Amino acid sequence: MMSYVVFARKYRPQTFNDVVAQEHVTRTLRNAVVNNRIASGYLFCGPRGTGKTTVARILAKALNCANGPTENPCGVCSQCNEIAAGTSMDVLEIDAASNTGVDDIRTLRENIRYLPAGGKKRIYIIDEVHRLSGSAFDALLTTLEEPPPHVLFVFATTEPLKVPETILSRTQRFDFRRVSVEELAKHLRHIATDEKIEITDAALYLLARKADGSVRDSLSLMDQIVAFSGETIDEPQVVQALGLIDREFLFGFVDALAAADRKQALRLTGKVIENGIDVGDFAEELLEHLRILMILQSDPEASGALSLTPTEMQEYLKQAEFFQVGDILRLMNMIVDLNNGLKSGLDERLLVEVTAVKMASMESTVRLSDLLDKLNSGAPLPVVSSPAPPQSAASSKPPELFTPPSVKRAAPSPAKPPSAAANPQPSIQPQQTWPNKPMNLPQVQAGWEGFLTNFRQNYPMLASQLRMAELSAVKDNQITLMFFSAGEASRQLAQKPENSQTITNALRDYYRANVTVRFEIDMTREYPAGFADQSAGQKVDPAKLVENSPRLKDLLTKVDGEIIGIKKVEQ
Repeated sequence: MMSYVVFARKYRPQTFNDVVAQEHVTRTLRNAVVNNRIASGYLFCGPRGTGKTTVARILAKALNCANGPTENPCGVCSQCNEIAAGTSMDVLEIDAASNTGVDDIRTLRENIRYLPAGGKKRIYIIDEVHRLSGSAFDALLTTLEEPPPHVLFVFATTEPLKVPETILSRTQRFDFRRVSVEELAKHLRHIATDEKIEITDAALYLLARKADGSVRDSLSLMDQIVAFSGETIDEPQVVQALGLIDREFLFGFVDALAAADRKQALRLTGKVIENGIDVGDFAEELLEHLRILMILQSDPEASGALSLTPTEMQEYLKQAEFFQVGDILRLMNMIVDLNNGLKSGLDERLLVEVTAVKMASMESTVRLSDLLDKLNSGAPLPVVSSPAPPQSAASSKPPELFTPPSVKRAAPSPAKPPSAAANPQPSIQPQQTWPNKPMNLPQVQAGWEGFLTNFRQNYPMLASQLRMAELSAVKDNQITLMFFSAGEASRQLAQKPENSQTITNALRDYYRANVTVRFEIDMTREYPAGFADQSAGQKVDPAKLVENSPRLKDLLTKVDGEIIGIKKVEQ
């Protein structure tokens, strides 16, 4: 039985055209071969897995090919096959990590006198050259500056700063760059097609991001995923096989921070510990998540440089609106402190839980210039106190965060006629002053059910209309409620001036913030399945009801009226 060849070896580039994303290197070397301008020494620098040793081998084949020197080695002659297999007598690969001494370099100097056995050049590829000792570098200087005409040196290193200047000045330096996520994903897609592997774009992008710009790492990861999942791969399988942090988990955790929900933040950190996820990996992934939010908050037009799918980009853009740049920077500093604390040997669970509570309790950032402007204008200063997590929506008592201390629930009033008790007329609340506390969508969502429950006690008809809407956005303390295509009647009722003012005042009292409300309708969207069940029985479209009932239509015309709600009458 033939032994299995891993993807990293099977798909190792054999020509300059096969090299991924290093056009600036391959083009220069090809021109040097064609124009017979080969230097005596080259220094290839760059991160691991970007093709340094591979390009050195291709250069060796280009010079020693039976048809060479040529920019396109044939790959079938004995020299090309021996170099590809690593058995060529004329191409010697030396690991500087295990041959660091001056004696090793002296032996090399003795051997370079011999002519090539079968090719045109005798090529020495020294990997991790920065590991050579200082005396070894000194012994190499003269040979490198004036080598025999049949000798070529190619040095490879991941740390060029450790290579002496005397070596740098005697070689041509090429810097290999990290491969972008898009280029890696394209390369992996090509390999998946050749191997008849079905893999989703989301899974490919996740693999490419995890590889961190290394082609070899990406192929090794793909090998591992194929062994785990077979020939059909999706994103959850990649997360499970590699022990990664699910992106949706990170979105949920950051949503909990935005909502100042300490309870949910602790629950999620508990899942990190219980699922055996390394806390350091969690901190690293969360830091990268916040980095993306920071970039989008600072420059939304920089989205093209983040290597995200369109769906992921929309999610990040939406979440970036929940924070100020100062908030994100402070959260990132807390994660850096967590990483430093992990190195101290303290209990990981304690550290991550303390950090989660600190992040969820963090006060919003307020610019000093904004405070000065408000002082000069006489406007009330913004309140930056961090809210507490909301209670369950089913609770009869409103969350402490959203209920002003001075407002208490009124005692039940004496029995009134059914018509008056069931449909009280909305009234405009007396004008009050609410603090300019910044609000975001997660904070409003956290208390929304509690707000509707309280609002329904005094305004059941308006509350039923609001249940027909979806919380769409919160920007600059303006809450946007989106009605679906069948909700035009509900929207018209809610946006009447007296009703809109009543809703606005109730929102301000409940959230203790100077918020406003806007009502919109999306005619392209239908109510999701089960959504109408939450709307207190509002399941009939008033427009269709009028259209199908001539008597009702005639009645509305005569009295110049409109339908403001539909209520089921118990038999």
